[in-house]
Amino acid sequence: MDFEDSHAAKTAGVVRNESGADPYQAVLDRIRKQLSKEFTADKLANAGPQVTEAAARVAAQQYRDYNQDALTKTLPRLMIPEEQFIDMALADLLGMGAIDTLLKDETIEDIAVNGPNEVMVYRHGHWEQENVSFPSADRLLEILNRGLAHSNRKANMVTPIADAVLRGMERISVVTYPVASPHPTAVIRIPRAKNINLEDMVNPYESAQEAPTDGTVSDYKSLMEGTMEGLLSPQAAAYLHGAVLAGLNIVAVGPTGSGKTTLLMALGRKIPKGQRILIIEDTPEIDLYPGEEAPNNVLYLRTRPSTIEGLKAIEQEDLVKLALRQRPDALTLGEARGPEVFDLLNALNTGHKNGLTSIHAYGVEELFSRMFLMLAQSERGRHLDTYRAANLVASTLHVAVSLEMVGNTRFVRTIAELTGNVVQKGTAYEPEMKAIFQRESARGKLTGPLHESVHTKMLEQAGIAKNVYSPA
Repeated sequence: MDFEDSHAAKTAGVVRNESGADPYQAVLDRIRKQLSKEFTADKLANAGPQVTEAAARVAAQQYRDYNQDALTKTLPRLMIPEEQFIDMALADLLGMGAIDTLLKDETIEDIAVNGPNEVMVYRHGHWEQENVSFPSADRLLEILNRGLAHSNRKANMVTPIADAVLRGMERISVVTYPVASPHPTAVIRIPRAKNINLEDMVNPYESAQEAPTDGTVSDYKSLMEGTMEGLLSPQAAAYLHGAVLAGLNIVAVGPTGSGKTTLLMALGRKIPKGQRILIIEDTPEIDLYPGEEAPNNVLYLRTRPSTIEGLKAIEQEDLVKLALRQRPDALTLGEARGPEVFDLLNALNTGHKNGLTSIHAYGVEELFSRMFLMLAQSERGRHLDTYRAANLVASTLHVAVSLEMVGNTRFVRTIAELTGNVVQKGTAYEPEMKAIFQRESARGKLTGPLHESVHTKMLEQAGIAKNVYSPA
């Protein structure tokens, strides 16, 4: 049986009587009418704590009233337990109905809603169809917009594209008519690894009970005695930890879904607490101190599209320039995509440390070609020839980490160091890179250090033990 207009259609359908009456929908209508008398449509759409508390109270009362009436009026009874009913009603009235159920499924990484008649989920390395549908495109768009409401975004014919973050920090992109067919469509990325640390990446298949507690590179010594590898080897994790403590600028390279943002977040959590960190993203995914109320001197900056009211878009390029006036000790750009790369490189080139960013590319070999295209999108960067562009990248970035994904397995293929030199390839130039850690295949071992780090001086000054960045 498909989900219909409600989160509980599967359950409620079981207790329908022969005439097809749906007691769940009947009680849901009662609750909706009562709440609309107490709150405005805007308050219901944004559903703050006051509205949620009132909705739970009304749902409980209506549940009891309806079942009492059912005894005397021969109505089909609500057979759902009261607590379960309240959860379902809140999801339908204030949440996203059936989508809320999928968001709670820990096996799902992504949800793709392809119009009202198809919902696909990405789990265990492949897409599969869920038994979920919606009564109409209009009803689905209403549900999706309810999820967007707290972000002050809305998808409609005037603004058919809307990107936002749901209340649970899941990233959502909605596209509707006239841009998309079928419509509306939505893709939701669920951040399952939001609490992961660098130690967890060494062995992502077990709990992090052995994780270091004092935040020093020496903590990896116990892990280095083990043989199990995950995304990183113990030696590679210790090296990246040391690189962060030394203030090196690191770029993660890889395709969509390979774990670039997760790696940046894990590296950012190794920046000593108290340093002023600025994080720039389109949609907030990186959270350095989850669960803590104090910001810990971390400022999160988010882009904004232009609005139908005529407000100008705030781009990543604008936020990078803003960040430099905020006295950052460390600067993170969630994903570099365009002209902001010029300002980012110049900022890091003038002495700012701990620059962390990611680029969509397939391997460290593509790093410079992708960055050169981005520099060309900048008003000032487009005047750079390949030599000057390569020199800017080579003198600014220190480490490049390439990530790959095969099936459901993510792994680091290469950790390369930029030497600071420029090499000529044919008639063009590019930054010189040397792999310090290398994995030959998805199931192979990430070996290294392959040579002594070219950034030995910075690592020594940070007090990093030589065995972390030099072959044994």
